[in-house]
Amino acid sequence: MNPVHLEMVKIDRRWKQVVRENSQSPLFICLGEKHEVHLFETYFKYQLREDARTNDVYLIHYQDFTDPLTYGESLLAEWAEAFKSWPQGTAAWPGVDFTVTTGTDAGRPVAALAELCRLYPHLAEQHIFVQIAPTVVSDFDALRNWISDWGRAVKKGGISKLKLVLTDHHKHQTYKKAADAVRFRIETDLTAMMQHAAEFTNPKKGDPEADYQQQILIASNQLSKGNYNLAVAALEKAVRIARRQKLPEAEVTARLMLAQCLAAEGKTAPAHSEYQLAITAAGEKNLVAAQIHMNYGSFLLSQSEQAKAKTYFSKAVDIAEQIGNDFIAMECTRLLGQLSEGILTGDAEAIRYYERCLEIAREMEPEKRRQSSMPYVAGILLKKYGEKSAAGKILDEEMRTLFGENWIDLTKKPKQMK
Repeated sequence: MNPVHLEMVKIDRRWKQVVRENSQSPLFICLGEKHEVHLFETYFKYQLREDARTNDVYLIHYQDFTDPLTYGESLLAEWAEAFKSWPQGTAAWPGVDFTVTTGTDAGRPVAALAELCRLYPHLAEQHIFVQIAPTVVSDFDALRNWISDWGRAVKKGGISKLKLVLTDHHKHQTYKKAADAVRFRIETDLTAMMQHAAEFTNPKKGDPEADYQQQILIASNQLSKGNYNLAVAALEKAVRIARRQKLPEAEVTARLMLAQCLAAEGKTAPAHSEYQLAITAAGEKNLVAAQIHMNYGSFLLSQSEQAKAKTYFSKAVDIAEQIGNDFIAMECTRLLGQLSEGILTGDAEAIRYYERCLEIAREMEPEKRRQSSMPYVAGILLKKYGEKSAAGKILDEEMRTLFGENWIDLTKKPKQMK
């Protein structure tokens, strides 16, 4: 059994147990991490397949929640369309008379499902699970009211086998105030799943590439949990696999992650060593080399080693220009400009770097230029030139031509500089 199906079986058992133990509740909220509630939704989708082994009815609704007076109507419209292809159904969805009295139309779909059960008595013996998962919610308070009205309508109609189902993050709960709700936790071991997945998709034992990817996945998962020691162990194994297989790019990736992991633990000396080993593994005159020099420069900046950072940014610029990567060349040149500013050094050196940035940007394709930090750099230069100076007026005119009359609005600090 593959790992996903194994998890589906576990979720199925857990779900049936929760429903059985809370037979009178009209509302169920599945709590978990993001990947866990996604698995639960996958389980619900599986129940819609022809090979699903259940007599229960599963209905999933992803429509945006924009109006509490029409949301129920959107469910009905979706169900009416699906009802046309139902082998046991008639030509049209059963209509019901319903007047909104509570500020939401949640009772409308409840009344329609009650009428459906009356027309087809065998449905009354089955559970009907309605999962709502709006991708956009314009008003959460209105949605909570809609959910509460659903529960009241179900209880009033005595439809005990009709259940509304929601998913929510177990810590940052959106539906904390929902009354009459049964909350249950879904937990999956993502690391174990990834290990099983690697074994399932790579039946050949000892496949180096699969082993490497598995260690990277395990490390990423452990890092997300703050388990640095376990992440370091996985990354060290990934490095060994990459070196044994003579895969320099893979080694650089693993060493970069390892350096960042060590730095997060405050182990700066080992982090420096990993960066240096990654630089050696990357070689010269390739994209990976440019990237690792830029990464190490950023790390040195975080350690307040500005002089050394400039050395590595300069090297990254040299490599980027040799391989024709104008984006890295420009960003590292910009950083060099910012590192060159100071009371003692004055503006001359910084201005040279900023002017070089604009030279690089002018050679870019228009779309790439729009994504670059050219407006930000131009904004710095405009202040240094003076807006009313000849150089300032020429620069302003050029930027208006390239980015429009309001180009100055684009001069916010790039994300990398936060």
